[in-house]
Amino acid sequence: MSAAVTITDATAPTVTAFTMPATATSLTVSVSSFTATDAGGVTGYLITESATAPLAGDAGWTGTAPTTFTFSGYGARTAYAWAKDAAGNVSASLSASVTINDVIAPAVTAFTMPTTATSLTVNVTAFTASDNVAVTGYLITESATAPLAGDAGWTGTAPANFTFSGYGARTAYAWAKDAAGNVSSSLSATVTITDATAPTVTAFTMPATATSLTVSVTAFTATGAGGVTGYLITESATAPLAGDAGWTGTTPTTLTFSGYGARTAYAWAKDAAGNVSTSLSATVTITDATAPTVTAFTMPATATSLTVNVTSFTATDNLAVTGYLVTESATAPLAGDAGWSGTVPTTFTFSGYGAKTAYVWAKDAAGNVSTSLSASVTITDVTAPTVTAFSMPATATSLTVSVTAFTATDAGGVTGYLITESATAPLAGDAGWTGTAPTTFTFSGYGSKTAYAWAKDAAGNVSASLSANVTINDVTAPTVTAFSMPATATSLTVNVTSFTATDNLAVTGYLITESATAPLAGHAGWTGTAPTTFTFSGYGAKTAYAWAKDAAGNVSASLSASVTITDVTAPTVTAFTMPATATSLTVSVTAFTATDAGGVTGYLITESATAPLAGDAGWSGTVPTTFTFSGYGAKTAYAWAKDAAGNVSASLSANV
Repeated sequence: MSAAVTITDATAPTVTAFTMPATATSLTVSVSSFTATDAGGVTGYLITESATAPLAGDAGWTGTAPTTFTFSGYGARTAYAWAKDAAGNVSASLSASVTINDVIAPAVTAFTMPTTATSLTVNVTAFTASDNVAVTGYLITESATAPLAGDAGWTGTAPANFTFSGYGARTAYAWAKDAAGNVSSSLSATVTITDATAPTVTAFTMPATATSLTVSVTAFTATGAGGVTGYLITESATAPLAGDAGWTGTTPTTLTFSGYGARTAYAWAKDAAGNVSTSLSATVTITDATAPTVTAFTMPATATSLTVNVTSFTATDNLAVTGYLVTESATAPLAGDAGWSGTVPTTFTFSGYGAKTAYVWAKDAAGNVSTSLSASVTITDVTAPTVTAFSMPATATSLTVSVTAFTATDAGGVTGYLITESATAPLAGDAGWTGTAPTTFTFSGYGSKTAYAWAKDAAGNVSASLSANVTINDVTAPTVTAFSMPATATSLTVNVTSFTATDNLAVTGYLITESATAPLAGHAGWTGTAPTTFTFSGYGAKTAYAWAKDAAGNVSASLSASVTITDVTAPTVTAFTMPATATSLTVSVTAFTATDAGGVTGYLITESATAPLAGDAGWSGTVPTTFTFSGYGAKTAYAWAKDAAGNVSASLSANV
C-alpha cells in the first residue's frame, strides 16, 4: 500500500563564504570567493549594495556565483552576497567591504578664448571637461605646470572670464579636477591683449599761492595696469598726445606758468601703449606785485558839457595794462570796482558843472592799481533842464489841485521846480521855486484853467514848460453867518435886522422864504444884496428862512428867525351902493367891497351908524347881496367889514 506526500521546501540556502579585495581602483571589483549550500540545491546567486534581502523574483540573479561586481560609486563600499533555492527561499547575506579609489583624472574637452582683447580680463568662450565620475573643479592659469587639487582658485563651475597678469601675447591653461583630487592635463588658448586702459593720476598738488612763475609740484603720482611710462604738466585742460614734446619718465618737480594770476595746472600720465590719462588739476594764484604807471593824461581846460573829451591817456606795465579808469576822486579805486574798461576811454562824464578835477588810473591782471595823473576842467552849464512829465486831474472841485506827475531831468541836476498859470517862462530868481517837485498847485479861480510846469538848474537855466488843463468846479456852498428879525410885529412886512453870508469865492444872491426847503439857485426872488425887509404871507407865529447862493449855483443851508405878527389894522370898506329908491323893505346891494392886509373875514350891513362889535350877530363870511330895512321911508344903510383879528372897519353908507 502506498501514499503520496508533498514536501514543501521551507529552508533557505546558506551563504557559506563571500570575500572581495579590501581595496580597488575600479568600480568593477573581483569576487575572491562566493559559496552557498542548500538541502535542495542552490539555484541562484546575487550581489547587492543593499542590506535588504532581495526577492527571489528580482532581476540580477545568476545560476552561478558571479566573479565580479560593479559598484555604483567610489569610496568605502559594502557588497552583500545572497543565495536562493528552487522554492524561492532567499538566504541571509554575507558582506564584504571594499574601498574604491578613483585614479582617473578628468579630461578638458574644450577651451577657447578670443585671439585679441583690450582688457586684462578676457571672456572664456568655451571651457568643458568630463570625468569618469564627475568634474568638481575648474581652473585657468598662465602656467603650463599642472596645479595641485588643493591650490587656491579652483571653482565649482567653468569660469566665464580670466584676468591676465599683463598685456601682450598671453597663453591661458585650462584644468579640471575630480573629487578624488585627480587633475586633468590642460588645454591652452593664446590671446594678444592690447592695452586700451589709460593710467590714472592719483594725486597732484601745488601751492595755492606763489610769487614766481616757476612753482614747485608738491605731489604727482599715477598708476597704470601696464605701468606708467610718462608724466606731463600743462596749462591746458585739453589732453596731450602721447607723442607730444615735454613728457618725462619721472614726475616733474616744478612747472613754469605762462603768466600771473589765477592759474590752473593739469597733470597727465601715459603708458607704453600710448594711452593718456585724464588729468588732475591744481590752481595756483601767482601774484604780480608791480603796479602799472600812467604816463600821460590831458583834457581841455574848459567845456560846456558834462561829457568832456580825453585828449590823451597812456599807461605801461611790466606785463600788460588790463584796465583804464577815470574818476573824480583822488582816492585810488579798487581793481574790482565798476567802471574799468579794457581800452583807454575817449570821454569822461563829470558829476556836475564848475571847476572839476579828473583822475586817471591803470590796473593790471594781478589787480595792481597805478598812482594817478589828474587834469582840471572848468565846465559851464548852458543846457536847460527838461520837464519830462507833468499832469494834473482833468477836473477838480477845489482851487488847490493835486499834481499827479511832475518830473524833470538835467545833466547837472534839477535845483528848482515851479508851476504857474502863465505861459511866459519865469526867471530863475523869481519867487516860488521849490527844491522838490510840488505835489499841489492853487489856481487863482474856478473854471477852465491851464497850469505850466517849469524846472531850473544851478546855473539858472530854465526849462521849456509842459502844461496841464484843469476844469475847476466850485462845489462849496456859501454860509449864512447871521440872520435876525424882531420877535414881534404888527405889519406883514417886517424889518430884517441882520442878514450876512460868506463864500469861498463870493455870495451872489440872497433870499428869504417861509419854507424850510432849500430853494433852487434859479428860483425867482434872489437879490444881489441882502434884503432889509420881508413880507410874510399872513399874521401869527411865522418863521422866515434866510439863504445865500454863489455864482456856481451852490445854495447855502439856512438860518431862521421866528416872528409873531399881530394884526391891528382894520379893514377898509372901499365901495357900498344901493338903489336910491325901492318898493320893498328888502333892497338889493349893488356894490359892497372891502380890503384888509390879513384878509376880510366878515361883512355886515346895519341901520345904525354905531360900529358893531366883531362878535355881534349878523356877520357873514361873504358880501351880502340884499339888506332888509326895518321900515319904509328915507333910510340909511351902513356897510362894515372885519378881519380875523376882530378889527372892524369904518363904514360906508347908502341912502334909500
